[in-house]
Order: sequence, then C-alpha cells, then structure tokens
Amino acid sequence: MRRRRLLPLGLLVVAGCGADDPVLARLDGRPIRRSEVSAPAGFRLYRYEAQSYALLEDETKRLVDERLLAEAARREGIAPQALLARIEAGAAPVSEADVERYIAEHGAKDEDSVPPEAVRSRVLHYLEEKGRIERRLAFFAEHRERAGFSWLLPKPVLPRVEIDAPAAPARGPADAPVTIVHLASFASRESARSARALARLSDEFRGSVRWLHVNLISDDDEAGRRAAELGFAAQDAGRFWELHDALFAREGRLDRESLAAAALEAGLASDALEASDPAAPTRRLEDDLALARRTGALREPTLFLNGRYWSGLGGYPKLRSLFEEELARAVDGATSGR
Repeated sequence: MRRRRLLPLGLLVVAGCGADDPVLARLDGRPIRRSEVSAPAGFRLYRYEAQSYALLEDETKRLVDERLLAEAARREGIAPQALLARIEAGAAPVSEADVERYIAEHGAKDEDSVPPEAVRSRVLHYLEEKGRIERRLAFFAEHRERAGFSWLLPKPVLPRVEIDAPAAPARGPADAPVTIVHLASFASRESARSARALARLSDEFRGSVRWLHVNLISDDDEAGRRAAELGFAAQDAGRFWELHDALFAREGRLDRESLAAAALEAGLASDALEASDPAAPTRRLEDDLALARRTGALREPTLFLNGRYWSGLGGYPKLRSLFEEELARAVDGATSGR
C-alpha cells in the first residue's frame, strides 16, 4: 500500500485552497474565510501545526542520521549497528567520584528506603547511558554538519488569539493599551502565583493594564468550582476583586471555612454561596470553560497579553518582558495610526 505524505495542518489548509485567506465554506452563498475561523481558534490550530512540525523534524533527522550512519559504516567496512556500538563504547568511563558528585548535586529519589549501594548502582547506570547517548548525538551532529544538512521547513508562528469575554470581571482602565486575560483556578497555587505576578505588573505599570479573570478548572477541581461560583456571587455584588485577592492569598488552600472567611474579607455574607441561585453560577462557569476551550488553553494558569499566549508558569521577568513588548507595540500603533 502506498503511504500518504503528511503535511502540516497550516500547509494543508492553504494548499487546498490556494490563497492567503482561502474560503473554507459558504453559507447562503456568502464565503466563510480562514481568517474568520483562525482568529478565535488560532492557538488551537498552532498547537496542531507545532506538533506536525516537530514530528516532521524528528522523522527527517532520523532518516538523515540513518543514511549518514550507513554511509560511514560502508566506508569502515562494517555493519551500521557495529559502528554505532563502537561509537557509544567511546564514551568516557564513569568514576565513583562522578557518581558521588551527581548524588550530592541532585539527590536521589527514595534514598531513605533504598540501600546506598543500590542508589549508587542506579546513578552509575544512568550516567553511563547518558554518556552513550551524548556520544551518539555528537557523532550525528558532526556528520550532519559535514554533509551540509539544513532544515528548511519554516517554524509555525505563534498567533494572536481574539478573545471576546464581555462578561468577565475586569480590573484596570477600559482603554489600557494592554489587556491580559488570566485563565485560572482559585484553588491552584500556580494560579495564585501568576495572579501575584499580574498584581505586581499592574502596580508597576499603573493605567497600562486591563486584567480580565476567566475561570479554568479541571473536572476534579471541586474547590475551584465552589470558589468560582462564589466569585460570580461577588461579581453580582460588586465585590469580585476583593474576593479574588482574598481567595488567591490562600495559595490554593480552600475548604468551606476558608471560602467563608474570604467572603467576609471581601465584604460578602458568609453564606453568600448558599444564598445564590444554584443554577445560574453553574451556567456562567460553563460559559467560562467554553471560552477557555475556544482559546486553546490546556490548563491553568494561562495568560493572553493582547491575544499573545504566555504560560502563567513562567517567572515574573519573562512576563514583564512580554508585557513591555506589547506595550511598545500598542504605543507604536497608536502613534502611527495603525
């Protein structure tokens, strides 16, 4: 059977339509173009393209390395696997000092329950295998360079995502040059850290940040669900951001007593959650989760700066750097009239 040749998703779409903004469908005779779909779904499309790109790159390098090894083995007059075994055997031997240094620097899992001899044996095996892999990789890297190998496929470009969230609570001026959408769970320590970074950014660049909160919780995040529903009650009472800060100050440690205490700190009644309509918050939470799915966010915390993706797991310096790029871009656009 003849194998089908795979192309990256983006190339498939464009190649199939033959235009920069191809028509994907028609409704009542009117065209629906790729740009209309890719604007809100851009990050999801990018993920597929990035996976396809990585797969094609890995398979291309595997094929190249296979051919380079075969050619080198032919020159040596031996089988390719015999040459590979000889290359790996040339790795530097691992000494006891190397093992002890690794254990001192990295520790060892389960070291309390595993005899020291077994730990050293395991580390020795790991370091020997690591040396063989590095030796093999160095061989192929050197031979690719000698053969003039070059990877030509352009890397997918991370798109900007259009996020329409009119119901999301917002903090900061409506005309701020940079809007940041924070998809997060109140019951997550990682979300609490990214919220803290956003608060720092907002203080440092006062008037330049508009911050939107969208709930993104997993199916088993019951504490996050309860906190999100309390957040809707606080939003209706005009006290959302007070509750937001009180919840995240607890660094993900949320039980019913903590929720009640946070509600009191925010100026809400301790029974605010029980007093609210039990159906309405759930519908609003489902809307948040549907919005998160459309953006392509896989987990919390995820941030979009003027539609530009950033993982909330990164440190503050990277967030600040991305923000400054977006701020400069917005200011430049306003100055030039774009």
